[in-house]
Amino acid sequence: MIYETANTMKTKKLSLGIVGGGPNSWIGHVHRISARFDDRYEIVAGVFSRNSKLSISFGKSIGISKDRCYSNYKEMADKESKRNDCIKVVSIMTPPASHQVIAEKFIDKNIHIISDKPFAGNLDQAKKLYKKIKSNKKIKYALTHNYSSYPMVREAKVLIEKGKIGKVQYINVEYIQDWSGGTKITSKNAKKKLTWKIDNKIVGVSAVLNEIGTHAYHLASYISGLKGKQVFADIKQISNKIKMDDNAQVMINFTNGAKGMFWTNVMARGGVYGLKIRVFGSKGSLEWVQNNPGYLKLNPGKGAVKLLERGFHNAELSKKFSRIKFGHPEGYLDAFANIYKEFSDSLKTKSKKRFFYPNEDEGLETAKFINACKVSSKRKRWVKI
Repeated sequence: MIYETANTMKTKKLSLGIVGGGPNSWIGHVHRISARFDDRYEIVAGVFSRNSKLSISFGKSIGISKDRCYSNYKEMADKESKRNDCIKVVSIMTPPASHQVIAEKFIDKNIHIISDKPFAGNLDQAKKLYKKIKSNKKIKYALTHNYSSYPMVREAKVLIEKGKIGKVQYINVEYIQDWSGGTKITSKNAKKKLTWKIDNKIVGVSAVLNEIGTHAYHLASYISGLKGKQVFADIKQISNKIKMDDNAQVMINFTNGAKGMFWTNVMARGGVYGLKIRVFGSKGSLEWVQNNPGYLKLNPGKGAVKLLERGFHNAELSKKFSRIKFGHPEGYLDAFANIYKEFSDSLKTKSKKRFFYPNEDEGLETAKFINACKVSSKRKRWVKI
């Protein structure tokens, strides 16, 4: 791995194209803001909707010239690759099942990829995409597991690497949300309330695992430095009539012998800011809660509990990923922007330094985890990842 910090680099902006994230897309808005956060990218091309007229009108509304507002991703990849001022990077922010085919088209044109999670819709897609990425040495790939970019998450990762809590023994992680909006989901209102998330051809192998569970598993693996070895999963669907996974409870055996408990749910009434993780080692533990992201709780086996604050005193590494002084909250958009900024840095250096942004290796790992969970839940037994 290579190491890199968020130091300012006075270089030319990278030309960025976008696939997805149209006028009604919240995540599209997040990506566009994040890409511009540090003046590293200039959005110059895109396809924003399957409706060509809407795609062009929206592209023009955010300042893209009409000739670079495309009707579909294939047209965009083909025409952009023939331009002297071709885009250097493409951001993919479409539903999960389309990530693989879109990314592969741009990889064939030697265009770097930043993709929204998950890596792919299912394990077969993930394996194909992984092989494609690894076969092209001219491109780099980043996956926006943005929670890994919070300064105190990275502080936790390095503390564990330094052995501050000893050997990792237990990991407890959960991510809950409430997609119901407080109402009961029925066969009559499911499509209106959940839109494409009830369609496996679009959302992929599992709605709850692909959409938010992938974040939770990635966070556990990212902070601890461990991969899952076996899982025993219990996955529930909304109902027999609405075949969408809405809850997953998973026991995980990690590669070093550590045990893990994983819970993700998208129908937890009142579930807001539901991402948190606790990692227990032989010398103590760490706890991070996304609702209070500027703090990392360090509990030694003996002695007083320490509350580390982002950018302050004993949290030295976190200063390198902080844009504002301690005492002020840093949040979701900042974390997204860290990935965009780091990825641009990685494209502008040939040195063997470490970067922290998630990539195809982690993408494949999360796809394997999700697939194993599905198999385990169906067979009611432990399954190797």
